[in-house]
Amino acid sequence: MTTRTEEQADDPARVAAGEVPAAVVPGLTAGAVPPAVRASAGWLALRREADEEARDHGAGGLLDRLVRHLHECGAAVVRVVDVGAGTGANRDYLGPRLPFAQEWVVVDHDAELLGHADHRDALRVEAGAGDLDEVLAGLPPGDGAPTVLTCAALLDVLDRPDVDRFAEAVDRSGAPALLSLSVTGSVEWSPEDPGDAGLRASFDAHQRRRGRPGPDAVRMLRDDLVGRGLRVHAAGTPWTLDARRPELLGRWLGERVEAAVEESPEQVSALRAWRARRLEQLAGGRLDVRVDHEDLLVLPR
Repeated sequence: MTTRTEEQADDPARVAAGEVPAAVVPGLTAGAVPPAVRASAGWLALRREADEEARDHGAGGLLDRLVRHLHECGAAVVRVVDVGAGTGANRDYLGPRLPFAQEWVVVDHDAELLGHADHRDALRVEAGAGDLDEVLAGLPPGDGAPTVLTCAALLDVLDRPDVDRFAEAVDRSGAPALLSLSVTGSVEWSPEDPGDAGLRASFDAHQRRRGRPGPDAVRMLRDDLVGRGLRVHAAGTPWTLDARRPELLGRWLGERVEAAVEESPEQVSALRAWRARRLEQLAGGRLDVRVDHEDLLVLPR
C-alpha cells in the first residue's frame, strides 16, 4: 500500500482495531497480465445501483442456498475473500445479506482501489485473481471460521490462464464461492438498429484480444468446476438499462463504441454514427437495453 508504512501495516493491534488495514502477500501481481480494462472508481460507483437491482432480481436464490450451506456448517463467523474487490461494492451488497459475523479480505491488483475508504477494516491484499491460491495460503489463521470466496464483474476481464488458476484455487480451497455479474456477451436492444451486429462483433473481438475468453469466461469456469465434481448453480442477473439511468447507459454506450473502434478502426465512421443514433434515442427516452450477466454459486463436493 502506498499510503501507509510497512511498520503501520505490521502492527497487529492497530489492524485488529480497524485503524490500519493490512496488506499481505506482496508482489504477487508482478508477472500478471493486467485486466482488459482498468476499472475507475467513478465507473464502479455509477454501476452500483444497476448491479444491486440485477442481483436482487436474479440471484436471491443463490444467496439463500449459500446461507443455508453456511448454517449447515455451523458457521457463526465467516471469512469472506472478495477477489477483484474494486471500491467495495460487493461487500456493501453482501455484508447486510449474510446473517453472520464477518471478517473481510479484499484482493485487487490495483493499490489505488484497495485504498478506498469503503473497505473499512478489511485485510487488504494486492494481488491478481490468478494468485488466489497463494493469497489463501498466505492469510493468517481464521480461528475455524469458514471461508467464502466471492467476486463481482471480474471473470470476463481475466485471461485464460487466470481463469484456469482461479478454478484450481476454488477447488483446492474447499470453500463455497459466489461469483457474480459476469457478462455473457448477450445484449438485447429495443429498438434494434442495422449497426447492432457490427458493433457487437467488434466489441466482442476487443474483449477476446490476446486470447482472453471475454464473455466466454463464465461458461468456461462453470464447465471447469462442474468437471471437477463441484456443485455449481447458475442464475441470470441481467442489467436493464433505460431512461431511469441515462448517465450509466450513456457512458456504457460510449465505452462500448470506443472499444469497438480500437478493435476495428476502419469502421470508425459507422460505429460513431451508430452511437449518435443511440444517444439520440436515449435523450428521447426511447432506448432500452438488456445486458445479460450470469452469477454462479459453487459448493464443495
